[in-house]
Amino acid sequence: MSPTFKPADYSLLNRQGLAFCALALLLHLLVLFNLNNTPVVGNPLHTEQIVRVHLRESVAPAPEAAHTNPTPTMARLRPVSSATRTHTTPFVQAQDKPPLPVSEVMEKTSLPVPDTTALLTDNTPPIEVARETQPVPAKPVAEGEPAYAVRPPPSGAIMMRIVRTENNRHPVNGQGEIHWDFENGQYKMRVEASLNLLITSLNLYTLRSEGKQDSYGIAPALSTEARRSRSETATHFNQDERTVSFSSSNKTSSVNHGVQDKASVMMQLAGIAYAEPEKFQAGREIRLQVAEDRDVSNFVFVITGQEEIDTPMGKIMTWHVNRPPRPGSYNSRLEIWLAPDYYWYPVQIRNTESNGAITTQTADKIISGK
Repeated sequence: MSPTFKPADYSLLNRQGLAFCALALLLHLLVLFNLNNTPVVGNPLHTEQIVRVHLRESVAPAPEAAHTNPTPTMARLRPVSSATRTHTTPFVQAQDKPPLPVSEVMEKTSLPVPDTTALLTDNTPPIEVARETQPVPAKPVAEGEPAYAVRPPPSGAIMMRIVRTENNRHPVNGQGEIHWDFENGQYKMRVEASLNLLITSLNLYTLRSEGKQDSYGIAPALSTEARRSRSETATHFNQDERTVSFSSSNKTSSVNHGVQDKASVMMQLAGIAYAEPEKFQAGREIRLQVAEDRDVSNFVFVITGQEEIDTPMGKIMTWHVNRPPRPGSYNSRLEIWLAPDYYWYPVQIRNTESNGAITTQTADKIISGK
């Protein structure tokens, strides 16, 4: 049998439902009131972006935007649920400030310099400040000033042993002589060379030179050359006008002070070493002007260094002087060995021709007239 309800029961239910609805309405009103009073929390990424923009503008502001307030782009905020709402300090947007002067920034950010005076003692060496050194220019030779000091060696005679070698031929031997006569500022010189044949000797050449000594050393006045296959030639020196003329041609050449001929150049080298032996050092160059058969050439001698050579007289300590070939001027190599123990006489002479032929003269007897 089903239960039955009275009208009084329905009125009670209606009153209870109305009460619940009113309570729910009050709760919703309270929630809405709190929503209106709760501050919106800004996006932390947006806050970081604003600070970053402010720092960049304060360090390096553009000249045109120094007094402008750029409006940063606001990021879209997501709705925050009531479960995650917290009471935080309301966000205040950073205001743009004028950049600090560079001097003030450096003053605020500079690090303190430690005092190092306590680390120094009486034994601490002073600190020298490096200074830039300027190259010392070479002293130029003044016009008319001798380039080298020259002391001609005393009179003497050097007997030479000659060996000539050529490609695909047997060596040929011979004899040579250098006669040097120097007295009262005047000199005479003779250089001879010959080769030994089966029953006779063949004269290769005879060089003669004569002149005087001046402030530039040996000063030739006349030199002659006689060779086996041609007539004798002469070279005339005018030291006052500084000219040289050649008998083999009508040419007259202007020359410098200290010009030499093919014979006297050996004694000029000996005189330079004899005058200042301490300056005769390896690597030094000696430049001499030499009048040959038809023209004047500039010889560049290089001091190679000291060498001990073997001679028929025994071992002799020498200074090796080398004149390398010079393209356009001469193709042969001339080498001279000067002996300090023998007044710097040339005790060995070697000429290497462009075709490979080598003629070497080595002293086997020295006669000094001093």
